[in-house]
Amino acid sequence: MDVEEKITVLPGRPSRRPSAVVIPRKTWLLVRVVAIVASVLIVLLAIALAVVVTIKTTPPYCSEDLGHSGRDLKRPGIFNDLTPTEMVNVRDYMMSQERLGLTPYEEAVINSSYIYMMTLVVPLKSSVLKYQLGQDRKPQRAAKVIVFRGNTYPPKVEEYLVGPLPKPDYYRAVTSPNYRRVPIPFSSRPVDAVERAELKTFLSFVTEELHQLFKESYGLTYNNCTPKVDCLILEDYAPRGTESGERMSWFWAYRDTEGYYLHPLGFAIQVDHLSVNPIEWTVSRVIYNGQLFYEIEDLMERYAENSLRKIKPIMDDVDAQFSSFQKRGHYTFDTPLRGPRLIEPDGHRYSVKDQFVKYFGWSFNFHMRTDLGLQIVDVYFQGERIAYEISLQDITAFYTGYSPETAWLGLYGVSWLLGASSYELVAGVDCSAAASFFDTYHYVNTGVPLLYKNSICIFEQTSGIPLRRHHSKKRDGKFDSYGGLVSSSLVVRTAISLWSADYIVDYIFHLDGTIELKISLTGYIQASYDLAGQSPYGNRLHETARGNLHQHLFHWKVDLDIESTDNRYQTLDFTTEAGPSFWYENTVNNTKLKFENSIKLDERSAKVPFNFSRPQHHIIYNNRAYNKYGANRAYRVINEAMSKFLLENSTVTKAASWARYQMAVTKYKDTEDSSSSIYAQGDPYNPVVDFSRFLEDNDTIVDTDLILWITSGVYQIPHAEEVPSTTTTTNQCRIFLTPYNFFNHCPSMAVSDALSIRSKESDKHSEGEKSELVFETFGTESGEPKCYQKEHSVKMFNGDIEQMS
Repeated sequence: MDVEEKITVLPGRPSRRPSAVVIPRKTWLLVRVVAIVASVLIVLLAIALAVVVTIKTTPPYCSEDLGHSGRDLKRPGIFNDLTPTEMVNVRDYMMSQERLGLTPYEEAVINSSYIYMMTLVVPLKSSVLKYQLGQDRKPQRAAKVIVFRGNTYPPKVEEYLVGPLPKPDYYRAVTSPNYRRVPIPFSSRPVDAVERAELKTFLSFVTEELHQLFKESYGLTYNNCTPKVDCLILEDYAPRGTESGERMSWFWAYRDTEGYYLHPLGFAIQVDHLSVNPIEWTVSRVIYNGQLFYEIEDLMERYAENSLRKIKPIMDDVDAQFSSFQKRGHYTFDTPLRGPRLIEPDGHRYSVKDQFVKYFGWSFNFHMRTDLGLQIVDVYFQGERIAYEISLQDITAFYTGYSPETAWLGLYGVSWLLGASSYELVAGVDCSAAASFFDTYHYVNTGVPLLYKNSICIFEQTSGIPLRRHHSKKRDGKFDSYGGLVSSSLVVRTAISLWSADYIVDYIFHLDGTIELKISLTGYIQASYDLAGQSPYGNRLHETARGNLHQHLFHWKVDLDIESTDNRYQTLDFTTEAGPSFWYENTVNNTKLKFENSIKLDERSAKVPFNFSRPQHHIIYNNRAYNKYGANRAYRVINEAMSKFLLENSTVTKAASWARYQMAVTKYKDTEDSSSSIYAQGDPYNPVVDFSRFLEDNDTIVDTDLILWITSGVYQIPHAEEVPSTTTTTNQCRIFLTPYNFFNHCPSMAVSDALSIRSKESDKHSEGEKSELVFETFGTESGEPKCYQKEHSVKMFNGDIEQMS
């Protein structure tokens, strides 16, 4: 059968019944398009509705009306830091003076003359006070310029006063009457970038023949290595020598890895770099695995002969991570959620204009000195001056141990520049994410101004505890009343990174008129190579690393002015009184506490040594000013971080003679502006500034302008839990300046952010029924936040210091 026949015989399909309605294809496509568009519109409408609801129910960002306006670099105030323009003008003016013969910093070598640093010269206190009272014109601004003169004989350090700013037309060589040594010895100067570059070149040259020893002992090298892979690094220690006039620095070797402070390698080299000509520098000592050599050649000969104790590599790349900040530990001890955050429900309650801060009754200026760091000046509370200056003067750390790096180690932070070591802060970690951040400018180790971004932060915090509260019951046991106020305060913060340690410096202003000075310690432990003789001086932190006992000390300058500059200092000395009781017919003996007023008449009697057997309160008061109850208006000084200084006889500590006293009170003198200097580290044995001289003239301190010099500190014995880093929990030093009969009642009573709850009496209450309560919030609200303060992201952090053209 052919194909055609097959087709013809196929069974036919039943005919299809026609539809009742026939929709054309184009119409059907149109309907589908309309349906899709309608669906999309409905979804968009739902999203829009959700957005509107969210906007209506979510508080907006707070306005910046009470935030900060940024620095006014065109019209700086009396206390404001030098502006970049002023720095450039001072530099150009000094460089144009042919008589000075200065070399641009970029071209400078050790045996030339060049500008090392410039800072603001704050006008004399008397001039500032007269200006504020309208009795004199505004003091002119000026800069102090420090010049290193390596091309004179003998070489020396000079300081110049340059002004007026912003367009200087004079310079004068000045010498502080506070200085014991004039001219300033060249060996006392800090090691700057110019000298450090020469030292690096010198070390690269002299360590070339140590390549084999480094490679075999550590699997590392100093020259021609890959950073963070197979390098060792050499870091210098101070003081630089064992007696005045020397300039010999120990350079200790570390593994180049994160937290290298915990990776000492047991190798050190001492360089004598006293000469201004690096060709004359020499290696004076070498230490390898606890063995001392006076020449590199001698070390290498003995190493080749196998006649010394060798070191073998004992740390692989994985083990080296013990010092890192990478997350580790048992996973069950973690809750992977974000922690609590600071909420300011109505926005900032403080304001910052330029460098002037207002917070409730407080007002003050903040200032960042390149050498001394963050300072607070011209402090007022409720319209009255409390303090003219509150500032950190120095940070020291004195170590102990068997090896030279710990046996002689005595660090003076001011010589490493506290202000120029205050680097960028991280939002949300170092400070509240909603904090106000401020840049600072420095001119040191540079030929142009340097910008330190976000190196100061200001924020309000709550301590999580009431400033005051009381819960009262009636005689029948029922609730009567409650009153309370949350403890809020304003924090002005910076963080100083000196070598391995970090010091978080806080000036805290409380609602009750108290000023708190706090330093919190963190950062890495400075470990030493674990030699046999090191065990009595500390704990082992790793197989070859030991953390040695050391003492941190902090010195503060506090210029209190209680209603005027005519103040007195007295102690309230606590004693006991025993005897028969009048109320029990002489049959019952009673021992009572009592206190006696002891006014200090001169500076020698106002020295406060460490003495727990003699408890006392320290009071600064005005003998001509009283509160309504007839008590002298006063402020009390509370030092919660007294630390007995045991190294008075150590020659390394002579530049820290202030450490002998927990507090010393002196008569204000313009010449005694600081208890330390940048030259302390270079020569602590015969220091340029010796604080003990402040007390030698034994001035009368009755009804005069008083300065308080306060020492706080802490002993630290490093332990395993401080790896990788010391925690701030138990490492805090706090000093309080608090009102003592200064007011008629607690000044925080003016704060509306308080709560009062009272029971409302009613005759209608049946027995057992609760009474109504009346809540008084004094105009503030206790509900949801009205707005959210815009937070800074951690990713705003840059980390680098910027050079400004």
